Amino acid sequence: EHMRTQLEGKAYVERYVHTLTHELKSPLAAIRGAAELLQGDMPVAAQQRFVSNIDSESARMQQLIERLLNLALVEQRQGLEERVAVPLAPLWEQLLSAQSARIEARQVRIEHTIAPGLALIGEPFLLRQALGNLLENALDFTPPGGLLRLQAQRRGEQVEVALFNQAAAIPDYALPRLCERFYSLPRPDSGRKSTGLGLNFVEEVVQLHGGRMSIGNVDGGVQVTLLLPCQ
Repeated sequence: EHMRTQLEGKAYVERYVHTLTHELKSPLAAIRGAAELLQGDMPVAAQQRFVSNIDSESARMQQLIERLLNLALVEQRQGLEERVAVPLAPLWEQLLSAQSARIEARQVRIEHTIAPGLALIGEPFLLRQALGNLLENALDFTPPGGLLRLQAQRRGEQVEVALFNQAAAIPDYALPRLCERFYSLPRPDSGRKSTGLGLNFVEEVVQLHGGRMSIGNVDGGVQVTLLLPCQ
């Protein structure tokens, strides 16, 4: 039994190292290419463009590593380390405040209806990270001037949290793969893909809390629905 556990752990680490190195190849190549070009003479505007590229690709690498480490931490967990009441309304306000500059710049309309006194039961850090990932993902696909709406209500011993964002429908082929690690759809504005770890992390956190998660197309946009234990 000890040998089996050791071998499984080894395979787990090898799999993560392999996926991490594979995903880091692209931004590293972009950084090296930009650095080589900057060694020659070029107009200031071109220099700024390549410096900006190095900065954005470095940030992408850092985000990838941090998210992968967080995901690895959650996947290895067998249960929650603490179960406390996490008031949902203040948590949502904190998340909106953290994204306020982006929301204002894109003039995204925010609506929320949260039943008074509603609180989730679980680990505050993990719940904050998971809901923060959902908000960030929703903003990625919401067009300028679009609508983002959160609704939360009690369903027996659980809370149903529904996050709607105005957006184009998710293609049928992508729906079953949205929570798959490293799978991501191009962002409408830039055409670039994310790390593909955000929704996978959310799903892991929800399952760790004994809840369920679903994503689907609804009238006018996309909706993510979470069922989580409540106070």
